[in-house]
Amino acid sequence: MQLLNNRTAVPSARPSNASSRRSAVTRPIVKVQAIDEAANAIINNAEGIVTRIASAAPAAASCVGNCLVISGMKIDTTIALGGAVAAAALVAGLAWAAENNKPQAAAEDAPRPARAGTPKPAPLKRENAVLVLGASGRVGRRVVERLIKMGRTVVAATRSTDTAKAALGEAGLVEGAQPGGKGILFYEAADVTSVDSLKRAGLWKGVTQVVLCVGGKAGPLPGGGFGYIDGLTPEVVEAGGIANLVSVLPEVLPKQASLQYTTLVPMGTTDEVAVWERMDDVIMGGNSSSVIELAPELGAGITRWRGELIVEGGGFCGARTKAMADGADLSGYDGVALRVKGDGQIFKINIKTTDQLDSPESVYQATFDTVPGQWTDVTIPWHNFVPVKRAQSDPAGAPLDPSKKAKFGLVLSRFEFNKMPNPAYKPGPFELLIDGGIRAYKAPRAQLVQVSSAGVERNAIIGDDVERRKADIPIVQLNPGATLNHKYAAELAVRASGYPYTVVRSTGMIDSNEGGPFLLEADQGDIISGSISRDEAADVLVAALTSPEAVGKTFEVRRGEALDARGKSMNPAAYTRMFLRLALDRNRWRVGLPPFPKYAPPPAPVTEERTQEILNEVTRVREVQKAAMDAKAGPADVKKEVAAAGKA
Repeated sequence: MQLLNNRTAVPSARPSNASSRRSAVTRPIVKVQAIDEAANAIINNAEGIVTRIASAAPAAASCVGNCLVISGMKIDTTIALGGAVAAAALVAGLAWAAENNKPQAAAEDAPRPARAGTPKPAPLKRENAVLVLGASGRVGRRVVERLIKMGRTVVAATRSTDTAKAALGEAGLVEGAQPGGKGILFYEAADVTSVDSLKRAGLWKGVTQVVLCVGGKAGPLPGGGFGYIDGLTPEVVEAGGIANLVSVLPEVLPKQASLQYTTLVPMGTTDEVAVWERMDDVIMGGNSSSVIELAPELGAGITRWRGELIVEGGGFCGARTKAMADGADLSGYDGVALRVKGDGQIFKINIKTTDQLDSPESVYQATFDTVPGQWTDVTIPWHNFVPVKRAQSDPAGAPLDPSKKAKFGLVLSRFEFNKMPNPAYKPGPFELLIDGGIRAYKAPRAQLVQVSSAGVERNAIIGDDVERRKADIPIVQLNPGATLNHKYAAELAVRASGYPYTVVRSTGMIDSNEGGPFLLEADQGDIISGSISRDEAADVLVAALTSPEAVGKTFEVRRGEALDARGKSMNPAAYTRMFLRLALDRNRWRVGLPPFPKYAPPPAPVTEERTQEILNEVTRVREVQKAAMDAKAGPADVKKEVAAAGKA
């Protein structure tokens, strides 16, 4: 029974003034403080009072929606609560009257309770939410914290909402809107091992993205020993659970896998073309010239920019729009898009922000290629735009702020940046056709972001080859509970789901951030090892949620092992560069990586004796690594020490 939204605060009794206390009038001694406390107790326990009404006659009382039903008579809980509030108000008024020797005025002057029909606060919006499965785990709770700090709406889902509330409560998170107004947190019960649980409509309300932090649940067993609790093995939770999730997604999660566009600078009418101004090199004594005009003979909405580039005296042609009235806030988009047909030359697109309107020498520039005689769809993300000042790149310039667009421009120049030659320009006549003007685009984000483990791919390749397994890294040798096999099965399900995804394979997870911060490194093909903290892993998962550059990629990530990686923090630009260096999974074999191996069944479990040998070796290697790093040895020295310790 939800009554919190119906509570009405009642002021405590008014204190008597100083002159009254000094009055010689004799009056009864009243324990005002005790009465005031009683009034507050009634307010604070109003919900309990209503509950006890029902418990007093359990056979005849029940709760239906916001109504209390007693012996067939339905009482709205707001009315019941209003009665409790009224009682508190009466007690408070009596206290004030007794203190002021005005017993007849007590009820008249007591604060009045709110009417039972007071509107409830509007329910919190649940939209564009991130569903975090496994939210009470050590990585999951960190993901929730970071998303809330960003202002996102989060649905924290676990088998037990009490467990999630306890774990996230320790981090200072509360259900609903957070103090300060940033982020909204909802709790939902969800069990990935149950398809029916995953199909529950309420779970998916407002959800657009999912973070998969589920894993087997290991710990002390009731009968002694250590193992998987309640049968929640990696096979059941990860391989089976994520397969269950993927099977229900088409019913519960709308797919967002295509670019979204909005027109910024239409160029389909005479008036729309008229906003463009010539900016050829004649402004600085050159002889080049150009014009933007409609090309109705080629189709509706097609514009032609044509001219003649003359190198002597300048060497560029340009056109620029007039300033937009209030600028253009494009922070909800990822870049600009053009559909063009050119002659094989490299062109530039310029953006001038509202901050640069009084600085004619400052602009942001990006380049785009054309294919001779072919229509090409060009997308240019914001991070491709270079700050330029006086025709030179400006290393101190701030990144382009998408919320402050004021003017757009087109340029064909014999120079690229910093007087470096444009590798694809031709003096003389040129023509660039533009279909649909200049548009802004929003790229799909990953709707499924999964935390997996380094070692899953090489484990699948090794299969049942015992000797190769002995020579590999410790996690592959141990493979507790065949977890690498089951994590890989979960990966395969995610990649085959048809939804935009990112799979993050963490290297060895630790809780310590000692010595940090660290730059992170990512690679593909399961060829690196190392360590990463759970805080860092959570940061990567959140960055993958927000970065279109991470979509469709599977990669391993670790702390940078170079000495100069210490003391440096990752930032949005660093994450963008890290993701851009990675190949799309569908293009792996085009960049020298093998295709993903097929699933391999679990190998035979490792004996206890062999397990201890492996763990002893791990301890020795870590000690050598720490000693080498503490001594600030160079990377080559570290590798020698590690090799001497027997690490593969």
